[in-house]
Amino acid sequence: MRNIKIIMNVIQHNYKTIRLGIFTTVSLLFLSFTTVASAKDYMVEVLIFKHSNPSTASESHDYTPPQPMRSASTTWKLDPSMLVDDAEKLEKSSNYHVMHHLSWGQESLSYRESATFTVFETDTQGYIKVYADDLLFINVDLDVTGFRMQEKRRLKLNEKHFFDHPKFGLLVQVSRLEAEPEAESVIPSEVESKTAQPTTNASGELNSSR
Repeated sequence: MRNIKIIMNVIQHNYKTIRLGIFTTVSLLFLSFTTVASAKDYMVEVLIFKHSNPSTASESHDYTPPQPMRSASTTWKLDPSMLVDDAEKLEKSSNYHVMHHLSWGQESLSYRESATFTVFETDTQGYIKVYADDLLFINVDLDVTGFRMQEKRRLKLNEKHFFDHPKFGLLVQVSRLEAEPEAESVIPSEVESKTAQPTTNASGELNSSR
């Protein structure tokens, strides 16, 4: 009876370690897939700034607010990094004032499949859509302090693009997000050590794996 109990303990221990090994392997394979897939993602950074001495231009009477754009995927927030120096220079200038510094990540997709970034601030509302239909494009439809900018433009990766309006301006840069190193699809040695086969001592009792 004692031997049967020992055998059952060994079987139970083996079952748990096998499950751990399978779970670890599947997790690493999934991690490898996601990091490789992110190699084509974009980082989008936008500076919205106003002129300190804007022109006296006003909107026409047929003004309409920004219209929503199709959005079939999602964006995720990123810390600004590409236009930080530009933001500092604008702030130091007596001619401009930075209103918003936006930065997000998104997949590289066509117009129909790509995400639309929604801007919803007290003084700025609208939509910005970056997409790749063979070439890279951006659609901008923003209302900034009651004035609308609506523009479509072709972009080049890693280059800064300026959008001008009598009352405000935009500075935009799009770059590839750097993919993380591809994860190994093998079980690390420290996991292998935890999944080692249990042994029994001279009296037939199960030895601890720790």
